[in-house]
Amino acid sequence: MSRLLIAALALTAVAAPVAYAAGPITVRQPWSRPAQAGMNGVGFLTLANSGKTPVILKSATSPAAGKVEIHQSAMVGGVMTMRRQDNGVVIPAGGQVALAPGGYHLMLLGLKQAQGVGQKVPVTLVFDGGRKIQVELAVQLAPPAAGGAAEHTGHHH
Repeated sequence: MSRLLIAALALTAVAAPVAYAAGPITVRQPWSRPAQAGMNGVGFLTLANSGKTPVILKSATSPAAGKVEIHQSAMVGGVMTMRRQDNGVVIPAGGQVALAPGGYHLMLLGLKQAQGVGQKVPVTLVFDGGRKIQVELAVQLAPPAAGGAAEHTGHHH
């Protein structure tokens, strides 16, 4: 019986979505795509703010990359463009923002080593007021299955 319980717990741990939190901010489903050393990587995640005031993701850092920038992709006149978000990303009070393909995302510039499927990439998110949340981006080929369409709304804030 105990072996069955251990197996069930192990499966639950793998299937459970990874979440990180600090104060009113929760970070869900951080992930990245595979990338070669010396190239640029990308980071995706969902930020939720349960607080009564907006919070701004100001910047991010990672020992895995030379630099991390916040970018936003958008379709302009039929052409995909990408702009650095020097003022950060506002997570509205009681709302959420998805950093997802085709919208806001983290650019991991100058990867120090290759990112392979199954690896974890450490990233520190820096919010207004100096609050920091350390997360690990799971390197995988596609978005986490538990995401659902609702997670990808709101990236135009």
